[in-house]
Amino acid sequence: MSLERIYTCGKWVNNWIARRADISGNWIALKDDLTIPLRTVSFAQLNEVSNKIANFLRENFGISKGDYVAILSWSRIEFVATLLACFKIGCVLAPINTRYTSREIQEFVDKVNPKVLLYEKEFSETVSNIETKKVCYDCPNEFNYEKYSSNDVSTACCLEDPALILQTGGTTGKPKFAIVSHRMILWNALNTVRDLVIPGDVTINTLPLFHIGAFTYLIPLLMFGGTSILMRRWNVDRFIDLVEEERPTFLFLVPTQLRMLLASPRFKDADFSSVRWFTSGGGALTPDIIEKLFEKGVVQKQGFGMTEMGPGIFALDPWDAKRKMGSIGKPNLLIEARLVLPDGSEAPRGVEGELYLRGPSVFSGYLKNEEEMKSIIKDGWLATGDVARVDEEGYFWIAGRIKNIIRSGEESVYPEEIERLLIMHPKIKDAVVIGVPDPKWGEVPKALIVLKEGEKITKEEVIDFLKDKLAKYKIPKYVEVVPQLVYTETGKVARQSLKILYGKPEDKLEV
Repeated sequence: MSLERIYTCGKWVNNWIARRADISGNWIALKDDLTIPLRTVSFAQLNEVSNKIANFLRENFGISKGDYVAILSWSRIEFVATLLACFKIGCVLAPINTRYTSREIQEFVDKVNPKVLLYEKEFSETVSNIETKKVCYDCPNEFNYEKYSSNDVSTACCLEDPALILQTGGTTGKPKFAIVSHRMILWNALNTVRDLVIPGDVTINTLPLFHIGAFTYLIPLLMFGGTSILMRRWNVDRFIDLVEEERPTFLFLVPTQLRMLLASPRFKDADFSSVRWFTSGGGALTPDIIEKLFEKGVVQKQGFGMTEMGPGIFALDPWDAKRKMGSIGKPNLLIEARLVLPDGSEAPRGVEGELYLRGPSVFSGYLKNEEEMKSIIKDGWLATGDVARVDEEGYFWIAGRIKNIIRSGEESVYPEEIERLLIMHPKIKDAVVIGVPDPKWGEVPKALIVLKEGEKITKEEVIDFLKDKLAKYKIPKYVEVVPQLVYTETGKVARQSLKILYGKPEDKLEV
């Protein structure tokens, strides 16, 4: 056996939960809010349940290394135990978006071809006509894993073996299936532990487990002896309850969740004294959010991640949160980053370019889509599709997504830049900017704004607020007040849906 295989293959790659259970078996690994009081499992119990689920899958469905197992479920202990069971077997877990319709689930199943689909009873009607083997996840007579042996049946895996399939959006709007290897999982955990995570830490996991953001701290805490509290679904009041009752040491929220938290009448008096820091990703935070968190005595830091490279790519340390407000920070220890101009040359400091990344946490490609993979890997670098600049101190700043750029004449307008300013207006609760047709410029920006309760606004107020902050071509030509924005399950703006709904070149100041 070659030295390379010795150091890249073995049960240490995929059965590390057994070692964690051996080291700190009595420590609390997971809690979930499926019941009140919360359900709780130790590392020893989690490892035992994972072994039983592994045996259940092997004996009932013949699941073995390289097979696919699909899952349609809200966040719960059994979901994570199934993930770890799949790691042990060497099979690949494929989580399905809980918002999917029957048609979308069938398309998912056709693409992935799982040997079995595990689903929660809540989705029984949705999956009733799906053409694959199915097991009701929370029906004791079907998912009766408790009856099976807790013997460890783990199979040695190699770092390059696939562990997860996660969907990610593409420039075409069609979801792609990113292959997450054990290598990617392990290196991301190391990147994230650098991010001030220590054994005994406690966090509340608020994102759905079909999204890469949910794994930001889940895997590192499982590896290094912390506790993750799984929220079944996001609810701001429930979140505050959990913070006060469970005393987490750090928290991760996307900007949409943070805005909801700060808007809650309970936030002012809520006890966040146990929280060392908040981190956020999935979009830039506005200065008012950061200031309000500091006023609360909570340190805020920004992060940046993506499905194709993992959640732990960039981090802005707490001591830089105010000084470098709006920056995503610097690349984590095991990440290389550079900015590339359209001609392929490297962008100088202060000049915007496409963000290219390189490191051991890169994904393994798209399932059954090699051409797409080839299009984004350039000489060993991952072309992210994000436009950014780097300042003289080496801090990175995201301008926006290439696919979101509004081409107005010869100029490029980044909607995200305008949106960050709009939501700082005292009357505006939320905002998104889309491109709409224009006979002269081809496309111009249009602002869709959600007002705070009881507020009214004129187009002139919006323009006046922006005119000394933006170049003239960036100022929205049209303004429309809308009742609410459309968001995805992971808190990101559903831009294409909004463009379909409000893509006419017109003003509308009344809902």
